[in-house]
Amino acid sequence: MKTLRLFTIIVLAVLVLSVWTPAPVYAKQSDKISTSTTFVVDLTKTKLARLRVNNRTGGTLRVVFSGDRGYSFSTAKQGKTTFESIIQPGKYIITVTASSCSGQLTYRRKVKSGTVSLPAFICRRR
Repeated sequence: MKTLRLFTIIVLAVLVLSVWTPAPVYAKQSDKISTSTTFVVDLTKTKLARLRVNNRTGGTLRVVFSGDRGYSFSTAKQGKTTFESIIQPGKYIITVTASSCSGQLTYRRKVKSGTVSLPAFICRRR
């Protein structure tokens, strides 16, 4: 009888602890931010660029743009892929890695509106 009571208490304790989860936390704006600082981007006036890559690596291709703004793209699709109108004009360092290749390629490009095309990426085995 004592064993059954102990077992029941342990099962109840495990059930209570498994249901008891932390409360969700939501981000809110800090009160310390100055109200005079406003960032507005009018997408109807901003000319954005597209990115076109040709993935022939046999794996996932990852492209990272570093500059005034940061962007990252990845695609497992083989052949040409176009990421539509997402890059703001500016100077960027572009780093390309592939899951099926070792190493990385780095480019410096000045991006204008239109299409940014990168050369085809192929993994060569030695």
